[in-house]
Amino acid sequence: MAHRSKLLLVAAAFVLIGGILMIGCARNEVAPNAPGVSENAGDVYVSLPPRGIPADARVLAAAIAAQDRATPGLLRLQGVVGTGTSADAAGNPVVVIYTERPGVAGLPQAIDGHAVRVHVSGKVVAYAGPPGGGALQMGTSTGNDLECASGTLGCVVIRAGNEYFLSNNHVFARENDASNGERIDAPGRYDGKPRCSQTPQCANLSDFQSINFSGGNNTIDAAIAAPSAGRAYTQVMSSGYDPSSSPVTGAVGMAVKKTGRTSKLTHGTIEAVNVTINVGYSGGGVARFVGQLQMGGSFIRSGDSGSLMVTETGENPVGLCFAGGSGASFANPIGPVLQRFSATVK
Repeated sequence: MAHRSKLLLVAAAFVLIGGILMIGCARNEVAPNAPGVSENAGDVYVSLPPRGIPADARVLAAAIAAQDRATPGLLRLQGVVGTGTSADAAGNPVVVIYTERPGVAGLPQAIDGHAVRVHVSGKVVAYAGPPGGGALQMGTSTGNDLECASGTLGCVVIRAGNEYFLSNNHVFARENDASNGERIDAPGRYDGKPRCSQTPQCANLSDFQSINFSGGNNTIDAAIAAPSAGRAYTQVMSSGYDPSSSPVTGAVGMAVKKTGRTSKLTHGTIEAVNVTINVGYSGGGVARFVGQLQMGGSFIRSGDSGSLMVTETGENPVGLCFAGGSGASFANPIGPVLQRFSATVK
């Protein structure tokens, strides 16, 4: 899959979605959120952010358990791409069903006594897409030198006393096709002038979590790369803030932000957690991700893959953005990402 032109954008979300998440390749397949509809328009709820936070952890746990039991059957319905757990305006948990389009037939109105909200997310795709002069800043363009692609430098992490750049597997490691040691550039070659021309090296691939395309579950789409000697860089995002070294767990209603290659600084809210989602990649494979976070559709764009999602205040790391659709954005929870690499945010 070397030398393919692609524009990858990663989105962050803390939702359990079971559906198809596709990866963009040399194109932007992510549109703004669909127009909002009234809160009760048939069985379709589009782009309605949660306005309440569940007050009773036991009730929330019961809703997540009900969602998990229903997910396999729901994912067999044509047009369903995932599921998650959110809350209504009063703080009561609701089970979210993500669909490619309005009007998907056969959806339940309730699951084990929990209300259902249908969220038209559209098809979900993985996103990857230039830093300015001076020290290389995070939140800017990067990519593997062996393909014409661009994603986002997420942040600097520390493992065993050494510093590394964090991004997605599909940004740094060519969707499992790469070998450790391969050259990583900044900006990514999709942003070369002329397009796909050679760009400066910033790192070498050091480690990545393989993506399972054979039916097993995935939790993260992540990779790290060792900075090149002599290439100056900073942890400060191109939009000006410096991420905290203290990660937090995403929750429904949490205010978040991210800085990415394409859409720069954006603000949003975690709308669902415990998301299971099937993600389509540019190489043709589909990978199921579990335990993900979901935000609104405008939170990320193609080229933002790899961007670090942090809390609105405090800049605490929450997730690693990696995919999205016209009505929803998704992120890996940051905890499993850091655990995989035995790393901490600088």
